[in-house]
Amino acid sequence: MSWEHALGWLFAVVLGGLALGFFTGAWDKHRLHTRGRWIEAEIIRVDEDKDTDGDPRFYPVVAFTPPDGEHVEVKSEVGKPYPPVEGFGAGSKVSVRYDPAKPKRIELPGYKEDGVLTNLMAGLATAGVLVAIVVGMLR
Repeated sequence: MSWEHALGWLFAVVLGGLALGFFTGAWDKHRLHTRGRWIEAEIIRVDEDKDTDGDPRFYPVVAFTPPDGEHVEVKSEVGKPYPPVEGFGAGSKVSVRYDPAKPKRIELPGYKEDGVLTNLMAGLATAGVLVAIVVGMLR
């Protein structure tokens, strides 16, 4: 096998992993939106971190206790470039959508990630490029 073919197969594996990640993200979002439940949570703190450019990002950390479940404390995976507005800081109450099967999977109002359609389209586009590369290598 030439190094071009080996590099092509390596690239195909990476694209396959990316496509799988996008499809998994679409499934997780679909599950959260179809089976998720709303619950009142308390914002216990707001963590400050830096993004890849070194700019500040603010991530709310919420706590709640689902029915028939244990106390959950979870940090939002989505941050904002500015501190929370008044009424959305530590000690505030907020409605949170959570997945009863995985209560640490949440969605906060105003802190949404890419949705089902975005993840699905990215997965399909990546899979399409993957198929084109593999077909090209098999010729």
